[in-house]
Amino acid sequence: MPRRGSLATLLLGLAVSCPLQPAPPLAPRVVLWAWERPEDLSFLENPSVEVSVLLATLELRASRWRTHSRQQPIRLPTGKRPRGTIRLEMRDGASLAHYSPAQLRGVAQRLVDLARARDVSMLQIDFDARESEQAAYLALLRQTRELLGASRPLSITGLASWCTQGSWLEQAPVDEVVPQLFRMGPEGPTWRARFARGGAAPCGRSVGLALDERHRAPSGVDTLYLFNPRPWTSESLAQALKDLTP
Repeated sequence: MPRRGSLATLLLGLAVSCPLQPAPPLAPRVVLWAWERPEDLSFLENPSVEVSVLLATLELRASRWRTHSRQQPIRLPTGKRPRGTIRLEMRDGASLAHYSPAQLRGVAQRLVDLARARDVSMLQIDFDARESEQAAYLALLRQTRELLGASRPLSITGLASWCTQGSWLEQAPVDEVVPQLFRMGPEGPTWRARFARGGAAPCGRSVGLALDERHRAPSGVDTLYLFNPRPWTSESLAQALKDLTP
């Protein structure tokens, strides 16, 4: 955890480039989600602040799918290699549970092709799998893991309610699960308290928070993903680190 006494130095290092005094690393590591809108993140200086760029949204229908690649510009510091997020959305009443093995293989290949084209450091899949789709989602993740290879990590976002002992997530061949601890409704406080107590296996090492909800990350988190409903600025990032980090 960053020491409170060094917080002013840390925030200054995020906003101002100073080659002789590089910004200290953060604990936890922070990842900014960059969704489908123009983003200028060239102000980032701290190497522990990473970016996960929305590469595309895949609209999945019963017999076909359509790729909507990112259209909005994004600026990153020179040399910063982003992570990549791909959103899956079921349309027209389709269900992943009804996809054949060949269809799942095709979706997995598309996911991997998009990650390789952008040369992202990690592929992250964002999919709100219904209970009936969990077995098919596991099959898709296995196919994706096989095609992606061992050198590039695989991450998924998830619901806090997936994070229980014996959950299907324990079978997922992924390097990271990022439960989103925001937009949770009336059950939010209960789940956030469970994460704070460390009782959210097989999750807990990474979590996602939103800037407009101001909930602190549970202690012991290795990676903190941040959602901002507005474009990122150095000021909003500095405020987020002050409000949300343990």
